[in-house]
Amino acid sequence: MKLPGVTIKVSNGNLMQDVAVADAVPALVATVKTTSLVGKTAEIYSLEDAVSLGYTESAEPFIHNLIKEYYNELGGKQLLYIYGIAQTTTMTKALTATETNSVAKLLLETEGEVNLIAIARNPESGYSAGSGFLDKDVETAVTASKALAENYQSQNKPVRLLIEGRVANESASNTYSPSEAGNGYAGVVLGGTSADGSAAVSIALARAVKYPAHVKIGNGQNGPLSALQIYIGTKPMEERSDLETLHEDGFIVFMHRTGSAGYYFGVDNMCESGDYRILVHGRVIDKAQRIAAKAYLPFIENDMRMESDGSINASDAIYLGSILETAIRAEMSEQISDVKVNVPVKQDVINTSNVNIQISVLPLGYSSYITINLGLTSKL
Repeated sequence: MKLPGVTIKVSNGNLMQDVAVADAVPALVATVKTTSLVGKTAEIYSLEDAVSLGYTESAEPFIHNLIKEYYNELGGKQLLYIYGIAQTTTMTKALTATETNSVAKLLLETEGEVNLIAIARNPESGYSAGSGFLDKDVETAVTASKALAENYQSQNKPVRLLIEGRVANESASNTYSPSEAGNGYAGVVLGGTSADGSAAVSIALARAVKYPAHVKIGNGQNGPLSALQIYIGTKPMEERSDLETLHEDGFIVFMHRTGSAGYYFGVDNMCESGDYRILVHGRVIDKAQRIAAKAYLPFIENDMRMESDGSINASDAIYLGSILETAIRAEMSEQISDVKVNVPVKQDVINTSNVNIQISVLPLGYSSYITINLGLTSKL
């Protein structure tokens, strides 16, 4: 028996506390060199977890750095799926719905749980990225990802994507406008922490994951990003004079804000100019869709009363609508301005066995641009 005394056990790992899950189940898809990691879906909660599975700095420097940046920005532990693609695999191929070893495999293996994906690529030696400003793979990846996302949205498992805007020739003029691509499921991140043309998609992913679906990744109240220097191509971002033009073209870019140190994201641009031109609109509607699908599962193959003219009984229609409206308000009351659910009674349910329900979500407004009228006055 030891002498009486006080025993103190010093714990470790407390600085990386668990981050409460908000609205995102994220995944990082990136290039790996190790053959056994290609096409493999891994589940991690920290950089240490990744290292223990073989994603080390020496063996897998590219994906290791992305994971490191992700958890540095997140500032805690949380679930992240990682999926490795070969150096010979383009982002376009990885985002093609019909490809076997691709993002489709990741989504299948996670049973559609993943709803936010960042993808980046470190091409093999000798790869020709084209003569344009962007790697030619970027534009085709945006196009390919639409079919993939539409497929999973049709299954009530919607997903949004952040695609690496890899720079091929920084001196060339940009000719691609993501906002004209017609794909509200994807956004192109431009600018990275390394002077090699890559983009810090994992930082964008972490900033989205850290906060609820309705919070913009550029929200000023959440402070600056963890990145210490951002490059576009091989040059510091500050040396480019066309940053605002690139932002207007529809890229997700980094920026400085007057009176504040560090980097922030600009508008969370997606690759379209319609309703889902910003990431938050897509994430909010995706959450509403998943809630709606879950709320109505008990009503599949259920019966309802009909009126003599074949229309739905008004009380049953109101009840059916209130189920969903209550569910959305319960889970999204602070994320939307309002919601209205309408079940039209004039439907031929007897002959079609189909019930049409209309859901209208009124989103929050966002102060991306603030105009202040300032001047002198002779009296107040």
